[in-house]
Amino acid sequence: MNTKLHSIRPVLWAIALLLPSAANAQDAIAPPLSAAVLNFADGANGIEGVGKDVSALLQVQLTIHSSAMLVERAELNEVLAEQELTLSDAVTPAQAAKVAQLTGAEVIISGRVFAVQNRVHLVAKVISASTSRVFGATAAYDKGKPLDEAVNKLAQDVAKILTEKSADLRGGPSLEEKTLAEMKSLMENHKPGRIYLHIPEAIIQVVVPDPAAQTEIARSFEKAGWETVDAADKADLVIRGEAFAETGMRRGNLWFTRARLEFTVADAKGNILKTDRAVSGNVDLAQAVSAKGALQKSGLLAAPIALKTWVESQVPAAKSGN
Repeated sequence: MNTKLHSIRPVLWAIALLLPSAANAQDAIAPPLSAAVLNFADGANGIEGVGKDVSALLQVQLTIHSSAMLVERAELNEVLAEQELTLSDAVTPAQAAKVAQLTGAEVIISGRVFAVQNRVHLVAKVISASTSRVFGATAAYDKGKPLDEAVNKLAQDVAKILTEKSADLRGGPSLEEKTLAEMKSLMENHKPGRIYLHIPEAIIQVVVPDPAAQTEIARSFEKAGWETVDAADKADLVIRGEAFAETGMRRGNLWFTRARLEFTVADAKGNILKTDRAVSGNVDLAQAVSAKGALQKSGLLAAPIALKTWVESQVPAAKSGN
C-alpha cells in the first residue's frame, strides 16, 4: 500500500479545484463531501477490538475509493473526548449534527461489527448531519480470516453512497443551483441586459489572485442571459462593492473560513437602487481554497438580490409606458 500517495491525495484534489475543467472551464466543480468515520462498535466472541480496526481501515480505503474530505482520526478522537461523546452504531441524527458542528463534517459514518456463527458482519451507516437521511452498507468475512477484503468492499459501497446520494446527504440542490433557478425565474418576463461589476476582495492571511465573488456574480448573470461589459457606461446594471475572507479556525486538516461581501446596485443612470451585504462560511482542505469557496458563496447569495433589485426597478418604467 502506497501510504505516501494516500497522504497527498487530498492535496492533489485541492490543487485540481484551481485548474479549469478540460470539458468546460466555466462549469462549477461540486466539492466533495466532508466526512468523519467513527469507531465501529463490536462485541465479544473473538471480535473484541475489531470495530476500531475496521473504522481505521475504512478511513484509509475511502481515500482510495472516494474523493470525500475525511476528518483526521486523531482530531476526531480529540473532539469526541473533549465532548465526552462515545458514539457507535447507535449514533442518532442529533448526535451526528453535534459531531458535524465540532469537526466540519457533513456526513458521519458509524457502524458495528457482530458475529453470526462463524461469519463476521460489518454494518455501516452513512448519516447526513443536515437532513438526518441515513444510508447503509454491509460486508462480511469468515471468522479467523483477514478482514481487509471485507473492509475494501464496505469502503467501495460507502464511496458509492457518498457519490450517488450526495444531494440527499448535502440537503438538496446546491447553492449555485438555487441561485440560478431563482434568477431564471426573475428573468421570465424580462429581456436580459448588460452588467458591469467591480468588487475587489482580500483574503486575510493569504494572498490569492482573482476576485471569486465578482466572478461568481458574473457567471450567475451570464447564465441568466446577461452580458458582462468592461465599463460602467455600457451597462444597464452596475454592481460595485468590496469583499474579504478570513480563516476562523483550523481543526485537523480542515480550514474553516468566513467571508463578507458588501455591495451596491445601481442603474444605467448611476442611481443607487440598493445597498446590501452577504455573509457566508466554507470548509476545505486548503486555506486559500476554503477562502475562495466562502467568497464564491457570498457571490451566489448576492447575485439574485441584485437581479431582483433590477427587476423591481423596471416595474415603474413598464407602467409609465402603458
